[in-house]
Amino acid sequence: MYIIIVNSYAGKYRFQHIMTQLNTQLHIPFVTYFSDQYQGEDMWMEIENKIKEQKEGVTGFIVVGGDGTFHQTIQRLLPYNLPFGLIPTGSGNDFGRALKIPRNTRKAIERINKQQPQLYDLMEVNGQKVLSVLGIGVDAETAIKCQKSRIKKILNRALLGSLAYITVALKTILTFRSFHVDIEVDNGKVHSFTRTWLIAAGNSSYYGGGIPICPTADPQNEKLDLVIVHGLNAFQLFLVMPTVFLKKHVTLPYVTTLKGEQFSIKTKETIAVQGDGEELGKTPVQVKVLKKAINIY
Repeated sequence: MYIIIVNSYAGKYRFQHIMTQLNTQLHIPFVTYFSDQYQGEDMWMEIENKIKEQKEGVTGFIVVGGDGTFHQTIQRLLPYNLPFGLIPTGSGNDFGRALKIPRNTRKAIERINKQQPQLYDLMEVNGQKVLSVLGIGVDAETAIKCQKSRIKKILNRALLGSLAYITVALKTILTFRSFHVDIEVDNGKVHSFTRTWLIAAGNSSYYGGGIPICPTADPQNEKLDLVIVHGLNAFQLFLVMPTVFLKKHVTLPYVTTLKGEQFSIKTKETIAVQGDGEELGKTPVQVKVLKKAINIY
């Protein structure tokens, strides 16, 4: 039996066509939990009770949603050591994009039905698990503001999630103050940067709805990619931004890339931190790769 978690805050009936496809195409029986029917921790408590009740009967979890829903799900259900499936319906779907999970529901179900899960790495950030990218600085401020933005909701309906991110980012840059950062790699050399605007630690390439900020990141290579944008002013940053979509930003003198298994990141001022588009607090942060930590269809 699968346990299916549906991010239905946009309305349960919006997902009825997906549920119809799951009922007719999924090879294994399932029980569904719609997030809009619960408050606080109630849904997770009910799911955990179901797992205990079924004992060995639960064979995996399926997430119907985006990066945020998947992020929240692994915080609670990863310890059960069962495989995960994903039916992408979110505005970003950056981790699903990195794993080449189809946006088409029928094809995503076919992938799950093949029963061929693979092991992928995760990140751990101050005790929290992150699937795709950790952001510190102007990108974190942008992601946090995007969660509350009316612009995002409007553009998401038009399937323009990355445009929503860029629109909010442009506004955020105008008021953001760059910062000094010290980064220790693998308990060794310390790298210091001034006039830093953003730091992205990538287990996979994408964030913000398809922006390849860490273009060489691979969630199966047991390493993390770190991209630091520094040493420039706001006007120069505006010029750099379009190069990210072409994956050319990593060749610029304002961008430094590092690779390692763990990073200690310290700033003089407390700076916002996000992971998978979810707010994760402030710096300092300890980041490390969790090798082969999750099984995904």
